[in-house]
Amino acid sequence: MRLSDLKYALIIMLLTVFQGCSPGRSVPEPSSPQPDWVRSRPVLPGYYIGIGWAQKTRNIHQYQQTARQNAMADLAGEISVTISSNSVLHAFESQLGFREDYTSTIQARTREVLEGYELTDTWEDQENYWVFYRLPVARHREISERRRNDASRLSAGYLENALSSRDDGQIRNSLVQLISSMEAIKNYFDEPLPFEIRGREIQLGNEIFNELSSTISRIDIIPEHPILEIKTGHEVPSSLLKFKVLDQTGKPVADFPVVATYSERPVRNNRARTGRDGSAGFGIDVVRSSGPSETFTLRADMEALVAEASADPVVRRLINRFGSPEGAVRINILPPVIMLVAIEDNMGQEPSHGSLGEVFRKSAVEAGYHFDDNPSRADYIVRITASAFPAAETGTYRSALLTGSISVELPGGATIYHRELEGFRSSHFEVVRAGEEAYRQAARRMESSYFREIDETIRRRSSR
Repeated sequence: MRLSDLKYALIIMLLTVFQGCSPGRSVPEPSSPQPDWVRSRPVLPGYYIGIGWAQKTRNIHQYQQTARQNAMADLAGEISVTISSNSVLHAFESQLGFREDYTSTIQARTREVLEGYELTDTWEDQENYWVFYRLPVARHREISERRRNDASRLSAGYLENALSSRDDGQIRNSLVQLISSMEAIKNYFDEPLPFEIRGREIQLGNEIFNELSSTISRIDIIPEHPILEIKTGHEVPSSLLKFKVLDQTGKPVADFPVVATYSERPVRNNRARTGRDGSAGFGIDVVRSSGPSETFTLRADMEALVAEASADPVVRRLINRFGSPEGAVRINILPPVIMLVAIEDNMGQEPSHGSLGEVFRKSAVEAGYHFDDNPSRADYIVRITASAFPAAETGTYRSALLTGSISVELPGGATIYHRELEGFRSSHFEVVRAGEEAYRQAARRMESSYFREIDETIRRRSSR
């Protein structure tokens, strides 16, 4: 015997001794010799086979169940998915790019509906448990054909209802019935499904596909006002953001689900159904945008339609690939117009430089506001009053104190913002210079916080 063989035999012998001496576990010997199907996958003409394995644990039910599940998965994998050129899946692939994980999905469903299989054998040794299933091919075809025919009849019934609803102008109900019709054959997307509908021989899946595509493409969502001009800080009432949903003949589509999006921010209560006249309106409480324009879009709520007919994720993804009819309103943002009234003095004289009015105007222009001295054209009146006057003296230093207020008013006189100017004090050899320094302190506060507060007040308020 070679040295390597001797070492191998010694290792096996030692492992056997150690396993036999380990406390707390009795390892059963195999009840029978290892069968051929464990060593090598068999070929059984006329049968699909499935072999599953699991490592033993203390929970006998768990590892046996795992082995059975693995055997079922192996059995399902034997039943190949071939995509027929007459199948709806072929249409999905060529027109909508839809295949994704359909093969794995259909195999998972095959495991769920497998019927007629037989437990051929099981075998176990010290560490492993094996299960062997087989399924007669003829039996599987018989069961599959029965299930396919049942699904086709159910699907055809929904399709008939969809066509009748379409003829009656009930577009929403027609789409729901079409989705239900597709749901009924979801396990047979890869197969041809010939059927007779209204005296015509059709491929059922392809007919549903074509009806869905045609019905969705003929829905129009039209805004009553495609372009709006709204000032920042004002609302957009639902009377302006109104849409109509129409069919291909121009008739209103009632009770149709729609969903709204707004480019600036999410829309509250963004889902609705159209009324009898096919219209739906949405409002924006206040326009806050600082950009030149925003877009408000209304789309057909395909998720709501799918939810009425199916909870299947594959069907949901499929329907989403058809796209959603939509209409949009462009909202041009007009900047607010401000009338500035500034009364400021430093020791009884006009400030030589750095007045609060100048700082406010500069910040407002950079933020996109316009100015006008005519109150009839102003959206807001900003009043700034400030005065720097002598305060206590300390030795050769002269102190100055600046007080005043900033307020923002509407043209009707209502005040929407007010702040007192407090705490601006400075010292210098010359009292005028001390006043200038107090103004500089207030100007820095204007740039850092006061203007931002005013800007947020204007952008967040509603004109209602």
